Amino acid sequence: MRHNFSISFYLKRSTPRKSGEYPIMLRITINKEVADTSLKTLILPEYWDNQKKRVIKTAPDAHNINAYLDDVNTTLHYYYKQELLNARHITANLLKQRFLLIGVAPPSLLELFMKQMEDAHKLVSANKISTSHHNKHQLVYRRLCEFCKKSGISDMALDQFNRQTIYELEIFFRTDCNLSVNSTAKMLEFIRKGILWAYQCGLIFTNPFATYRIKKEDTQVQFLNKQEISRIIKKQLDIPRLDFVRDSFIFSCFTGISYADMCKLTKDQIVSDPVKGNGYIYLYRTKTNHPAFIPILPQSQEILDKYINQTPSGKIFHMLSNQKTNAYLKELADICGIKKKLTYHVARHSFAVTVCLENGIPIETLSKILGHTNLRVTQSYARITYAKVMNDMQVLKNRLEY
Repeated sequence: MRHNFSISFYLKRSTPRKSGEYPIMLRITINKEVADTSLKTLILPEYWDNQKKRVIKTAPDAHNINAYLDDVNTTLHYYYKQELLNARHITANLLKQRFLLIGVAPPSLLELFMKQMEDAHKLVSANKISTSHHNKHQLVYRRLCEFCKKSGISDMALDQFNRQTIYELEIFFRTDCNLSVNSTAKMLEFIRKGILWAYQCGLIFTNPFATYRIKKEDTQVQFLNKQEISRIIKKQLDIPRLDFVRDSFIFSCFTGISYADMCKLTKDQIVSDPVKGNGYIYLYRTKTNHPAFIPILPQSQEILDKYINQTPSGKIFHMLSNQKTNAYLKELADICGIKKKLTYHVARHSFAVTVCLENGIPIETLSKILGHTNLRVTQSYARITYAKVMNDMQVLKNRLEY
């Protein structure tokens, strides 16, 4: 593909200084895309030759300024030709970023992700992102450190991070870290965003992820059906710890609240509606910091009434550790004859599919209840169940009767 490439200089006459001087600007044009930046050099307008795009010879320091402009022109042409020779995609903005970084050492791979981890820490401290998002930054950085150590290096230059590196990372996550295909995909996706940021800032001229396909597997959303939920509710339990775990799990089944949000749920988040005689839970999700509006159903109200005044801290539930909770949920599943693995993810999915979608709740309403950032996230829950298919077909049969 033939490129139209040019470098020019001009005075920015819209921003005169008190001295009457104007800044000299650099303009890069590639295929009609234009990128401008200041060269941090000021001159009086009468010393500028608008035709030659240079300072006139009689101007103070004319020789040095014109020599600098010539150097800028030569350097940018060199960078441009290098990218063409390497068959890399080049834009005016990328070339501008490369120019601005002249003399600035780009960060290494680990330095880049350490900086992003530190930025995430600042954002979570300011309540701008969730704790779980910050934890992902920490995990990614730790995994990259482990990868470099296994590769026999202490770090890696960003321009050495290529398609082969991504492939080796994928193998490392699958084998050494024992991650599933989809967990590996999540790790690579997080790294891809970091590398894309470096590419957009001009720290690297090539995005190695541009042509790399991150593999994913379709997964079936696990949820409990109506009979399984009922079996857990009706089971007589004489062990207090299992009774509590059952109540908190069922509460999640009828509210869709995640384990992390259950741990933080307080009385202040329970809102009563005296006019309509019912209430709702209003909270900001730990995972996304996005609001969720959750009407309180009779099943969840019954559990609320049981626990709402049991803890002096104001929290509704005195939640056990995640590890203990999962162990007790496994025990509960065995006692109730449930073959599926019980987790709070399963409870949230059960609320979405069995409690809401199978009872005709529109997906837009469900998205608001679950606190999703967009409707596409909710659609992943909307797996068409056997019961819904049969119900919909029954409606169709009734309509087709003549």
